[in-house]
Parts: sequence; structure tokens; C-alpha cells
Amino acid sequence: MSEIPVRDVIQYIASLITPRKTVLVGIDGGAGAGKTTFTRWLAKQIRENRAPVSIVLTDRIYRPVAERWEGPIQDMPIGHDLHWERIRDEVILPLRAGKLARFQLYDWVADRLNAWVEIEASGVTIIDGVFALRKELAEYYDLRVWFSCPRAIRASRLLKRGDTSQAEIDYWLPMEERYDAVHSPEKSAHLVIDSAAHMATEDGIGWLKVVRWSPPGTTQQGAAADSP
Repeated sequence: MSEIPVRDVIQYIASLITPRKTVLVGIDGGAGAGKTTFTRWLAKQIRENRAPVSIVLTDRIYRPVAERWEGPIQDMPIGHDLHWERIRDEVILPLRAGKLARFQLYDWVADRLNAWVEIEASGVTIIDGVFALRKELAEYYDLRVWFSCPRAIRASRLLKRGDTSQAEIDYWLPMEERYDAVHSPEKSAHLVIDSAAHMATEDGIGWLKVVRWSPPGTTQQGAAADSP
């Protein structure tokens, strides 16, 4: 096993950037795994290399309540509340075709689609959130990232964060486990990060453990206790 700094990943992304082409990065993992902390840090690093970065959060592409599953939770299609078809058709496919992506964000308070967002086909677009690497979307990304973190640690983080109730944790986390089993997002990821350790620092990121780094088109693998 060799040490693989996360900055190698940043350099890889930078190598893909060309005019009028969007580099698509999917970042997935369970709720509370640290995805968004990493996404913000990664976007900052890319912008420092003077490349534009857009971030699309999957939890802003949800279906209004009236369109969601009403049957037993155990029978609900995996990730049904997420309108993943819109992510594919309104974000990913236009950008891959070199076209403008235009879509509406879901407003959780008003329970309706609200603000419009436009993303030009250039630079890097990061799609961050649970179910981002589901099988129907995974093939479209230039880079797939998975955050691995035990359920108990994630549940504790969510409760400490104060924006997720125990009832919501009991609802969502079993669905995430079904997702992991059926869609195998960790297996399909090029970069797997063990985020059980505390990551947050003043500059946005701290200690990371890279479990696997297999750049697309290679068989390179490695693991390291790593600070960017």
C-alpha cells in the first residue's frame, strides 16, 4: 500500500479541464459522513487554480411532498424522494453535451420548486449528496467519490449538528443501507475516503484517510492516513 495524497486527486481533476467541457464529479456517502465539508474544500482548491466550479446538492432536487411515496417505507423504491431523473436530464446530460444546464431548486420550507439555477458548460460541476452515485447516474461522472463512515458515528454527528431529529435519522439511515447494498456506490467509486475521524478545521478540512484511489482508466490502488 502506498500513500496517496488527496492533492493528487485535485491535480487529476485539473488535468481534465478544457474549454467548453464540464468535468463532472459525483460525491456520495451517508448523511453525516462529511461529503459537503469535503466538497466545499475541493471547490476552493479548484477555484484557486482559476477554474470555475458549480456545486449541485442532491437534497435541493427533491420531489414535493405530494409527489413522494405514500406506501410503507420498506416498499419505497430506493431514493424515490430524490428526483434523480431531473439531475440526469436537466443537469448531467446538458453539461455533457456542452449545453447550458437549467433547473429549479426544491424549497423545503415552501415545499415546492422555487429558484432557477443555470450552469454553463465549463469548468467543474460537483454533484454532492446521498444517492449521487446511484447506478442510473454513476456512469456519467468523470470522477466518483465515496465517503465511508459507520452508521453510529454519522447518527451522532447528525444529532450534534441539530438539524436532524432522531425520527428523521431512523427514517433515512435504513434507506441509505438499502441503497448501499443494491447500488454499490463504494464499489464503483474511484476515490474512497474513510471519514470516521473528525475532518473539520478552520480552513475547511483536516485529516483524511484514503482507502482507495483508482483514477479512471487505471488499476492503481492505495490506502493512506493522509492530510491534504
